[in-house]
Parts: sequence; structure tokens; C-alpha cells
Amino acid sequence: MMHYALVSDLLTREEFEQRVEEKAESLGGIVDEITAAMLVVEDFGRSHVKIGDIPKATAAVVSFFGKILSIEGPREFTREGESTPGLVASLVLGDPTGTTKTTLWDEQAAAVSELAVDSVVEVIAKPRFGKKEVSFVALRESSVEIVETKKPPTSEVLVNPFVVTVLHISPVREIERRNGTISYLQEYLVGDESGTTRLSTWSPENFSDVDVGTTVSISGVSRKEDDGIVEYQALDTAVVTPHPTHVPVLTIDAGDVEEGQCPVVTGTVVSVSEVRTFINRRNTESKVRNIKIQGEDGDVLAVSLWKDEAEKLLLPGDAVEIINAVAKPSRFSGLELSVGHGSVIRVLSEEEEPAELSGRVVLRPIGLTLENADGVFVLIGDNLPEPGLFVTLSGTRSGIRFQVLEGYAEQTDSSYVLALLQD
Repeated sequence: MMHYALVSDLLTREEFEQRVEEKAESLGGIVDEITAAMLVVEDFGRSHVKIGDIPKATAAVVSFFGKILSIEGPREFTREGESTPGLVASLVLGDPTGTTKTTLWDEQAAAVSELAVDSVVEVIAKPRFGKKEVSFVALRESSVEIVETKKPPTSEVLVNPFVVTVLHISPVREIERRNGTISYLQEYLVGDESGTTRLSTWSPENFSDVDVGTTVSISGVSRKEDDGIVEYQALDTAVVTPHPTHVPVLTIDAGDVEEGQCPVVTGTVVSVSEVRTFINRRNTESKVRNIKIQGEDGDVLAVSLWKDEAEKLLLPGDAVEIINAVAKPSRFSGLELSVGHGSVIRVLSEEEEPAELSGRVVLRPIGLTLENADGVFVLIGDNLPEPGLFVTLSGTRSGIRFQVLEGYAEQTDSSYVLALLQD
């Protein structure tokens, strides 16, 4: 009885079967064994989930109904050190909330020949947090009807070169694969007249001469679309060359944002909350900061900044641009931009100029500042003075940001400090 897998950490198989029998008897025999088993599972708070909720599931095992959107295989493959070939197959399943993929092996893979596209199955599987994939445990055909589903993911290799302007380059990341080998992944945010997207590569060396702001032509790129989000991957054989003509990128004002994946969004920061630390569903620490930006027409847009983006120094009055974020309905009203994986926020800084500042060092919620008669300046750098000191700093100034370049000189002369206070 496949439903036992959902409560195997709570009951023995004998206890489960007894409860199923008791459930069927309590309902006067009007339900079959399968329905009784599902009801027992629900008694323990482990009812079916929607496919769209699977990437957020924290349970070790989930159950769901899905329409079969595609079947691949079964096909044979050879395992190292074994003479008998194995079998592998995969299913893409969907419901109105999303799609998921599951891979089946050997006897389970052989059984997919009995399934048909557009039929509905009940599946028990192990979710992979944050992924639209599950590890198969069991399934059975179901009489449940699913009329409409999300579109399954699609992938195709582009025939023509991919011509885009590079907007952001992420650091190269080391990824350890299941076989223990190390691969290198680098991600880019790119755009053209139609909008922005994410481009990834497992061969960063192909992009060694690419800088932010340049327009490039890339041959050998695959296009992937899932739930309306389009992303690209440069193949290992990709050829990257400079493009002779600069390609402008679609940019919109914060007041013109619509639901879905956005191009470059511009606005002015009007409020900044403190960074909040929390424990996410993966039981790891994460961070979020909420800000609001204003468009040219005065409309205010809420923005949530996640992980590294939450740590960026943002000040009221900063002109910013947000690249490749997704706009979703806010919990309160209107839309909210979510800036995290696959998107960034950056300050459109004023021109930097060499400067020397003197004043009192004060710790504020926005960080360490230097205050004098000219205003309040946010200090940036490694060797910063302690709060309460009167100092003279050398560095570069951009608006109210001051990058300290050469440490600091403490002022101890009483007449000098008095003059600063009087100013």
C-alpha cells in the first residue's frame, strides 16, 4: 500500500494497515482501501500538496496528483562495472499551479510503457527543496480530473547568435557534482530591447574578455522557459565575440511595473528598513531588507531584497536600477519586486571626486558616519575610526558616501574640536 510511505516515520506497517481497516469500517464500507488509506494519512496532517508548492515543501515525502505532460524513455544505459544494462525514464507532471519532473529507474522505468500522456496519476515522492524535481517513490493511475495545467518547461538550442548587452557579472562559483568532481559556474544578467534575462555558463573561460556594458554575440546558446520565466545557458562549445553595434536594454520607470518578470526598473529610494535575519525552510540563516522606491510620477513601489542584496548600502535619495526582478502581488496592496537569485539592485552613483573631510564620527542605523557643518556622510572602507572621535579623513566622495582610502588622523587640539562643534 503506497500511502504508507507518507507516515512510515510515525507508524509501523501493521499499525497503518489496521488503521486503514478501521477507517473503512467506520465509514460503513462506502470507501475502497485506497480512499481509506488517504484518509488515514490526512488524519496525520499529511494531505496532498499542489505541484506549485513542492519546491517549498519541508516534509521528507509528499503526495500529489498530476497530469502526465510528457514521457521520455525508457532507455537502456550501462552502469560502470555491471554487465546488465539499466533502464531510465522520466515524467513531466502538471496541475494548475505548476509542473514537476521525476526520474524512474529499472523496474519503475519499465512500467512507464503502461502510462499515457494526459492521464492523471497520484504520486508519492521525495521533494528537493527549491527544485521543481522530485525523487520517485510510488505512483498509481487516478480517476481525479485535471483539466488545465501550467505549461511544461521547454528547451531549445538557438539557431541564430544570441546578441545582448551585459548588465551584471556574478563571481565564478565552484560546484561539487555528485561524482565528486568540481565544475565552475558563472552567471550573467543580460538584456536587449525586449527586456532582461539570466545567462549561465559552465565554461567561464569562454567569457574571460567580457565586461559589464559591452554588447556581445554568442553562438551556441540554449533557451529554457519555465512558468513564463525565460533563461539561457551558453553551451561548452559557445563562441563569444564583441558585437559592433551597442544594443540598448529595455528600461522602465518604477511607476510602470507590471506583474511578471521585469526589465531594468529605475526609481529613487524613499525608505529603507533594517536588515532582518531569519531561519528559512531549509533551516539555514537568511536575510531580507524591505525598501520602497518612487517613480517619476510619484508612485511608490515596494521592493524586497534577499540574501546578499539585503546587505547592500542603500540610502534615501539614492537613484537605483533593479535588473531582472520579478513583480508579484504584495501581501498588502499593489505589486512588490523581489530581488534575489537571478536579479540585482545597484546604485546609480554620482561621480566620485577626491576629498578630505573633518568631523565627528557617529554610529547611526545606516552605518558609521562622519558629521560636520556640511552634513552627514556615510563612511565606507576597512580601516574606519571609532564612534565619538573627531577625525580628518582622506578619500573619495560620491554624494553622501565617503570611501576612506588612507585611514584617518585623530584631532585632539581643543580649539579645533571646539570649532567643529560650533559649526
